[in-house]
Amino acid sequence: MLSRTETYSTTGTKQSWNLDPSIVPFNASVAFVLSAGTVSYKLQYTYDELTPTQTDNDASWFDSTTFAAATAATKDGQITAPVTRVRVVIAALSGGTLKMTVLQGFSTN
Repeated sequence: MLSRTETYSTTGTKQSWNLDPSIVPFNASVAFVLSAGTVSYKLQYTYDELTPTQTDNDASWFDSTTFAAATAATKDGQITAPVTRVRVVIAALSGGTLKMTVLQGFSTN
């Protein structure tokens, strides 16, 4: 299983995390946990595969409808269409931290 967790205490567009779009069926679980305080965030995804010399600025980003702009609470959801990378954009965060976890299972083939 691919798994990653990071806790954020500042605002901004955070570095993206890679997923494996070749896994069939594609299914990634995403969870955000607000420790306290207030938050406003969104999740973005891309279909672009970045080479080692490219950065997030080279990708085309799309906003998730599950974690839309101004999401303001602890929330979890699924990504079922293949994507290559995800990232969080935190517009506001005060009085706490926001923990992001992504889990992606391996192929059942």
